[in-house]
Amino acid sequence: MLKATAGKMRAASFWTFIGAGMALCHLMMSANARADDNTIRWQMPGNPPVTITDGPDKGQGYADVFLRYFIERTPEYNSVIERASLARVSGLMKQGQHVCQPSLLKTSEREAYMEFSNPVEFVLPYYVVVRSDRAARLAAYRNADGAVDIARLMHEISLTTVRQEMRGYTPVILSAFTGAAGQKNILQTSADDVAPFSQLASGWVDYIIAYPDEVYWFARHLKLPTSVKFIYLPIAGHSEYTLGYAACTKGPWGRKIVKRVNEIVAKAGRRPPWIEAEARLLDPEAAKRYEEVYARYSPFRRQAK
Repeated sequence: MLKATAGKMRAASFWTFIGAGMALCHLMMSANARADDNTIRWQMPGNPPVTITDGPDKGQGYADVFLRYFIERTPEYNSVIERASLARVSGLMKQGQHVCQPSLLKTSEREAYMEFSNPVEFVLPYYVVVRSDRAARLAAYRNADGAVDIARLMHEISLTTVRQEMRGYTPVILSAFTGAAGQKNILQTSADDVAPFSQLASGWVDYIIAYPDEVYWFARHLKLPTSVKFIYLPIAGHSEYTLGYAACTKGPWGRKIVKRVNEIVAKAGRRPPWIEAEARLLDPEAAKRYEEVYARYSPFRRQAK
């Protein structure tokens, strides 16, 4: 009888121990889930002048300025900054991991696995960039206003350009690339932003597609000879500006974070501080045009609170 009672007591103790262990495990898992829910892993590709991760201008890119502004005003979140390529960003989001990127062009492909905020950035649009001594080669593809018919230009197989891996393009440009797919004059290149400018400077390609702030940045940082100058030409059918967005992994968590982004941006006023950073990164002519376009179309005057 005593042996039976002792056995029952040992069995009860065993199951009590197992139950306590399972409860502790559940608590730990819940705590880890909460910690993960409140941690934002910001993925930051080194693509100046949007994000500047090295050198004397480190942290002065306009996405850097925005992210600091957001982090300072959201102490409820543990924001962690990680260096990552655009390919890695896309891969992590497709896996469903809790990550965000502060500066992306919204495309239909990306919307399949990303949640996008309201507009965060307001920038001048893509242009066709060419060496000044070779600009005459593009004359036949410009209209009376000087804008380039990008679809016709890309079909000219004697003029070479590059399409960057993982880069987001606006519909006008994407349509032109799609129409010229498979042609030998359209070279595929990596997501490295400096490579197209180096290829353009050396004459390996005839023109590239880039933003004016990139032109100004790489023209200064590539230390080009005085004989090599970049000029940029507007693209026909293109808007006068482009909007940039913060993006997070698609799903409830991502929607929660972009909602918080929207709240912070709305309170930043009609001219958020990262807009000043964008204006500083333009050459004088582009800066003047930027101010004119910003005065007409700024999205922040509509959402400012």
